[in-house]
Amino acid sequence: VTVTIGTEQVTPNASGNFSWTAPAGNYAVLANAQGFLGAQASVTLTAGNTTTLPSISLSAGDIDNNGVVDQFDAMTLGMSYNSSTPAAADLNCDGTINVLDLELLAGNYRKVGPVAWQ
Repeated sequence: VTVTIGTEQVTPNASGNFSWTAPAGNYAVLANAQGFLGAQASVTLTAGNTTTLPSISLSAGDIDNNGVVDQFDAMTLGMSYNSSTPAAADLNCDGTINVLDLELLAGNYRKVGPVAWQ
């Protein structure tokens, strides 16, 4: 997962948490991960205060990274069935593209991102 805040990138820890120090102001925050729809939030930082965003789970299935889980993602998954590449199609990260990945994609079919990070 990568998190982009304004023009800077922050790498979350293994639990997905991140921190960032910046001057007061308005910022766009975008979380992205390969094979998933992104999530986006707008935050206002004020001097001397800490702002915390809620936890979010990214929606699996955007294999081609075009912002929508669609037939092209399903086709890529189908053409890669029982293999390990492309890595973006292994949505559950178990090393094999299979029905478990297809179930994740199907559950998010036609979702469009980035989704609101609320």
